[in-house]
Amino acid sequence: MSTPPQAPPPTGGTPADWYPDPHAPGQLRYWDGAQWTEHTSPGAANPTSIESQPGAVNAPLAQYSGPPILVSTMNDVPGYRITEVHGEVFGLVVRSRNMFSNVGASFRTVFGGEARGYTQLLSDSRQEAVARLMYAVHEKGGNAVIAMRFDANEIANVMSEIAAYGTAVTIEKI
Repeated sequence: MSTPPQAPPPTGGTPADWYPDPHAPGQLRYWDGAQWTEHTSPGAANPTSIESQPGAVNAPLAQYSGPPILVSTMNDVPGYRITEVHGEVFGLVVRSRNMFSNVGASFRTVFGGEARGYTQLLSDSRQEAVARLMYAVHEKGGNAVIAMRFDANEIANVMSEIAAYGTAVTIEKI
């Protein structure tokens, strides 16, 4: 995990790893790739996702740390009623394995067996996509996402794209 910058972010555009503070609108807070830090700066921004540190090797996964968000694959939530629909939301992650992992995985295709590096890559990508989905729901003012689904694609035979998507809603207990 890297050390967050001690100085406020530069003005004009949102610098990498700085996002709107979930607890103080109008301020930016530094995200170190795993959690919100105590570093804040005045300024407005409008990110679409939480990001782990770009280009970092074995960077910790982004984790949602705001108010509770219920994620459901159902179209409704038993015992709750939907009071407001906020619209479609998604969390998107594109990742690739390093060249050595790709070579190791190609041997797996010859000899058979699980490609554990790819299993871990996809598992981590799904977790990160859901964290970003939850952040998107929070940004829209919801407290739940219904009809959540995953979509996966391959880009240029070297990268995996994972999208978690659904409908952001506000629910309340009946």
